[in-house]
Amino acid sequence: MLNSDYRPLCPVSLPYTGRQKYMHAFDLASPVMAVGFEDYLEPVSRLCAAARAFHGTAYMTVDEKVVAAGASQRRPRPHVDGCFIPARGDWGHGGGGGWLHGCNNIPISEIRRMPVIVAASAIGTRAWRGMFDGEPAGDGDLSHLTLGEGEILPANVGFLMSADCVHESMIQEKTVARTFLRIALPTSFCFAPSTAEVA
Repeated sequence: MLNSDYRPLCPVSLPYTGRQKYMHAFDLASPVMAVGFEDYLEPVSRLCAAARAFHGTAYMTVDEKVVAAGASQRRPRPHVDGCFIPARGDWGHGGGGGWLHGCNNIPISEIRRMPVIVAASAIGTRAWRGMFDGEPAGDGDLSHLTLGEGEILPANVGFLMSADCVHESMIQEKTVARTFLRIALPTSFCFAPSTAEVA
């Protein structure tokens, strides 16, 4: 059973110069950005503070890209993310047992995913809220589930997604220069639902 949830955090302004950075590790207690990405310190710090994520190692991905009409910037179709495995430099996808994986010193017998914070400078992310009775495919894909329409997340607002949040990158109707930011939080981070409005 997947408990898919998400909540808004705060407004955020993201830069755009055509850069990409994959899973930059930083200490939540004292964030330091990668060289050339120092302008992300303010939005990253603001988002993490709004999520009350203050301890452990997080991983920042930046994707500043011109997305052509008819394409998606990130992964299309409903899915859940996995758990980043630093030694391999990728997410815990695949392996004959499906979504079972070990990461960050978590035993392989445990199923763990990372809650994430996402934000984007243009619309392009859809998410679903609810309990879903289904198992992700080995790569996290959930396109086999019957889902409602979900919610299109607004631009320039950060969202905290639960570890089991079902989401997708949408096909763009028009060509757009879009910045996408993802902060993968420690598996130990506890997602707390909130009905509070964005401040």
